[in-house]
Amino acid sequence: MIKNSVEYKRFVWELNNIISINNKNNEIVFLCIGTTTIIGDSFGPNVGTLLKKFLNQNKNIKVIGDLKNAMTYNEIENNIDYIKEKYSNSLIIVLDSALSARHNIGKIFVQNRGLKYAESLRKQNDYIGNISIKAVVGENANNNIENFKTLKKVSIDQVKLMCNIVSKGIIDVMNKKENNGKNIYK
Repeated sequence: MIKNSVEYKRFVWELNNIISINNKNNEIVFLCIGTTTIIGDSFGPNVGTLLKKFLNQNKNIKVIGDLKNAMTYNEIENNIDYIKEKYSNSLIIVLDSALSARHNIGKIFVQNRGLKYAESLRKQNDYIGNISIKAVVGENANNNIENFKTLKKVSIDQVKLMCNIVSKGIIDVMNKKENNGKNIYK
């Protein structure tokens, strides 16, 4: 069961702590980056779809990017100024697939800073958001052509597992926040 896994418990603990430190306002925006055409880059849209399904009734939570309306690199490029302006008073949590060292494959990293999107494809972009959640789906070859090939060969089962851990964890942390901090995810 996912909720009993070490990865799930670590993820929930880290996310809860980082949100507690940063959340000085009521609105939280989940910016789920990725594309549906490449399995290794589909983490964000898959999580976005799951979050919309379970968090849609909370008017203080906004989810941008899902399987129907993916927030691809081009979409971010075209909308980054709008997102930064419209949600300037919101806590923006950015989710994306990542490539890293081989020993990090399958790990989920929560960082108390924004995300430099499309970094593994050697794009020179600014940071976006306040908190980042990265799911490591493959090994970084430090070569944009090889990294693109890696993203195409990622196992769908691996991506689904990380999507389930992250979406269930986020939902539990948001429910805990909504229920005045009661520990409901043990």
